Amino acid sequence: MLASGRPGPPMTSRSLPFLVLLSVLCASSALGARPVPASAADGMAMLQRMEAARIQGSPSALRTELDAQEAKAPRDPMPRLYRAFLALPSDESFSEFKALAVLYPENPWPHVGMGLVYVRWKMLKEASAPLEAARKAVPGFAPALWVDGLRLQAEGKPAEAEARLREALAKLDVPRIRTDLGLVLAGRPGGAAEARALLARSVKDWREQPEALQVLSRLAGEAGDVKAGAEAGALLVALQPHDREAHRRQAEAWLAAGDKVQALKMLERYATLGGAEPTALATWARLSAELGRPEDEEKALVRLSAATPKDVEPLSRLATLAEARSDLAAMEARLTQAVAAAPGRADLQVRRARLFLKQERLVEAMAAYRATLAAPERPVPEAVEETAQLSRRLRLPATPAKGTVEQIYDRVSLGLVALYLEHLQANPDLKGNLKVRVDVDPTGKPTQVVVLYDSLQDALITQGASVAFMDAQYPPGSGPQEHQYVFRPPR
Repeated sequence: MLASGRPGPPMTSRSLPFLVLLSVLCASSALGARPVPASAADGMAMLQRMEAARIQGSPSALRTELDAQEAKAPRDPMPRLYRAFLALPSDESFSEFKALAVLYPENPWPHVGMGLVYVRWKMLKEASAPLEAARKAVPGFAPALWVDGLRLQAEGKPAEAEARLREALAKLDVPRIRTDLGLVLAGRPGGAAEARALLARSVKDWREQPEALQVLSRLAGEAGDVKAGAEAGALLVALQPHDREAHRRQAEAWLAAGDKVQALKMLERYATLGGAEPTALATWARLSAELGRPEDEEKALVRLSAATPKDVEPLSRLATLAEARSDLAAMEARLTQAVAAAPGRADLQVRRARLFLKQERLVEAMAAYRATLAAPERPVPEAVEETAQLSRRLRLPATPAKGTVEQIYDRVSLGLVALYLEHLQANPDLKGNLKVRVDVDPTGKPTQVVVLYDSLQDALITQGASVAFMDAQYPPGSGPQEHQYVFRPPR
């Protein structure tokens, strides 16, 4: 069937360009427009997020987010690019950057990524080409200038690196570029003040920067601003909660700043993480004492004692703390440990003697006093008279009893009868029997005194007998001896 109407104008050669352009536009429309690369600011912000995720230990969450973005916009290369940056530096990330650079040569980010991988791999010569390609794709592209600054720094060219990073910062003022320029300046003579200012601004906007915080803390300390140094260190510790050495260094920083409470917290955390450096533990104990925190001091001393088993001072102090809270059993345990570690310390021996004396454990008190007098280190002059007083109280023989078994029995009897007569004045009805066994080694030296029967129930007489018989010298080969006393008021 033929269409009616007038025929259209004949096609001329001047109509062809229009048709070609129309077909290209149609094809382009059918295929979709080329995706627009992320801006320098947006891309650097995402790189900052990635670094923060690494520091916080949560890169998988960001990776999941990027997967979702790619599923939503499969033609946008940026999620793929960001995933490659997240895996940087690795063969996988480099291969992805290279593939995307072929598919999207006008996008500067794949070239920046390849350059950054090369820098991290220390393949510095190879880094130049992709970075140049990025600057050609987008003239003056700040991220490319930034990575080139890192390349120059790695090549040992600080002046050139500084110039390139300043160029990048002039085009894009973001924390990452500020930080790297600050780190370059921190290592150059005369650059400390500007470096500190740059790093302070940078960490204010982006705290997840361990290296920047560490350098900032050092620069502040070198400038005499110990408080600023400690505050920067506190942020660093917050990023490294499981780094015990970071806590120890921060304790020193807070201490230098005069904040004992914060220093104490850092030292306790240091120890909790397994820190056992004696100086740090000793500082923890000292600060606890200065702040009036005996429980914290005790915790510190226990750890310090374990870290320095040959040092008895922590044990001595633990004994003092136990005495202050009237825990005499704990005090005795600590002193026993200390004496075992340093038997030659008279000052420790006498503390045990006085503790036993306070508890009326006179047999142990006499043994401890005698150990005090025999100890050569840190003598205690008062212990001589204290020992003599205890001897008089127990009515011990002036010299140890010796001779035959009967002679020993008679010598000890004199002191026991004297004690009984003294006590009888206060208790006229006092009476009873005392029977003991003295175990003797082959040389005649007593090894122990065992109370077999005691109806008298006079602790001083019983303990006096035990000490006197332990002091005795029996004839060799005597074997065990039993001695019995019958105490009755005189008629």
